[in-house]
This record gives sequence, structure tokens and C-alpha cells, in this order.
Amino acid sequence: MAPTTFSLFPCLPTELRLQIWREALPEKLGNPLYFYKKGCWGPRHLTEADEEYDPNNEENNLNFEFHHDRLDPLHVEVPLFFVNQEARSFALSWISEQGLKTRFDKEKQSLVFIRPFDPQRDTLYVSQEKWDEFHCEPFDRVFEADLENKNIGTPAPVFTRLAVSDELLLKEPDALEELFHWYYGFDEIFVILKVRSDGFWHDAKDIKPQQRWELETVDVQGPIFYWNLDSESFQWKDEDINISDYALYDVLQHASPKLSTKLLEIGKERFEVRPVTVVRK
Repeated sequence: MAPTTFSLFPCLPTELRLQIWREALPEKLGNPLYFYKKGCWGPRHLTEADEEYDPNNEENNLNFEFHHDRLDPLHVEVPLFFVNQEARSFALSWISEQGLKTRFDKEKQSLVFIRPFDPQRDTLYVSQEKWDEFHCEPFDRVFEADLENKNIGTPAPVFTRLAVSDELLLKEPDALEELFHWYYGFDEIFVILKVRSDGFWHDAKDIKPQQRWELETVDVQGPIFYWNLDSESFQWKDEDINISDYALYDVLQHASPKLSTKLLEIGKERFEVRPVTVVRK
């Protein structure tokens, strides 16, 4: 049986020990997926710090918003933190660089490391099973008692990146057009073509919560379907492949007229649909 400890490690030269700790750090976080869950839509009372605050009429100071801080954070394993004091100093530096926060988990009776959703750079993933709930939640929530008959503002969610499976678009070709009543701030839609876990390729339906998934490739899996405001139409960007062979070509071409009309209505300047692969970390 191989030994699980190396008792002579402290006797190694300092430079070698420090290099070993550096090499033992986890990979840097890439483009993680955060999972949609019901309950993020709700009211927020405006304050004087808000640009749209009305000091003359309090009834105008209520927004109906997507609270991204209610999304479950990303949990990141940092085993080096628990080794010894020397290793912990490297772990703490890495934790700070990756923007992680430290919390005490009562169930585990241990410190854990989390990264809350960052609307400026992170991507929300909505599975095919959750799509109707994602789409309908704000329509249902706005008619609950605390908001019914209220004068409310309805700003778009702050984040601009959404990931969905290719199966969703193949099954519901008009899904993207449905987005723009409440989610009109989206600039990029990542369509997941393949999922890699434990060295094997899977379908997007195998993406499960409580696991860490990252966008692995953003623009090398197929052509980009993008909105050209000058021509008021969608175009394809990729000169190296036969676009008509792309699995979603017919679906996106079908969606193009209605989607174009919707983008013109809201004055959208930038919008792209990009094929991607996702890897489990």
C-alpha cells in the first residue's frame, strides 16, 4: 500500500517546497455556469442613490427586478487551505485572486469557499426542464398580492449572458423570441452542443446542479449568428465551414424574422448566438 504521508517534506529546501505548493493550487476559474432557480424575481424599493428615484412621489419608487444575488454561489474546493500554515498562505492568495469568499458550513462544520454570481462576466444556465419556469416566473410573480395594481419599473436583469442547450432550441424554435419581454438585456446566448465530463462527451441534459461546469470553447464549435443593426437583419460569421451543415442553421433561420422584429422594437444594438462546449471541473 502506498504511503499517504511524506514525513521528510518539511526537510526539503524552502524553494522546492514553495514550488510544490504553487503547483498544487487548483486551476484558475474560467467561465463558470450558474444555475437558474425560481425565486429571484421580486420587488426593490428605490433609494435616493438610484438615478430613477422620484423624490416627489413614493409610489413611483418601486422596481420589479431579477435579484441575481439569490442565485446559488459556485462552490470551489481548495484542499491546500487545510494542509498547514505554509500551504495556507498560497491558498489564501489564490482565493483572493479568484474573488472567492469564505463561509462556515454548519452541516460540514468546516470552512467552504464560494464565488457569488458576477453579473458583469458570468453566465446563467437554464436547462430545458426549467425553461418554462424561467420564462413564466416574472409574469406570474408580478400578479402576486404585494405587486398587484402597483406602479412598478421593470428594468432588465443586470447580467447579459445566457446558456441553453441545443435541444431546447430544436424543440422550441421560438424560445429566444420569448425572452425579450423581461430579459431584454441579453447580448449573448451560448448554445451548448456538447458536454465533457470525466473524459467522455455527453448531452447537455447531463449538466446537473451542485457540480462545477465551465464554458470551454466560445467560438470554435460552429458559426456565430449575430444581429446586424445597420442592415436590420441577422447574419452568419464563419467563412471556414459550410453554414448550412450547422445543426441549428434551420432553427435560427426560422427564428430570424420574429427575433428581428423584437430586437428592432427594443432598439437592440448587439445580440449574438454562439455555439459552445461545456466541461465539468
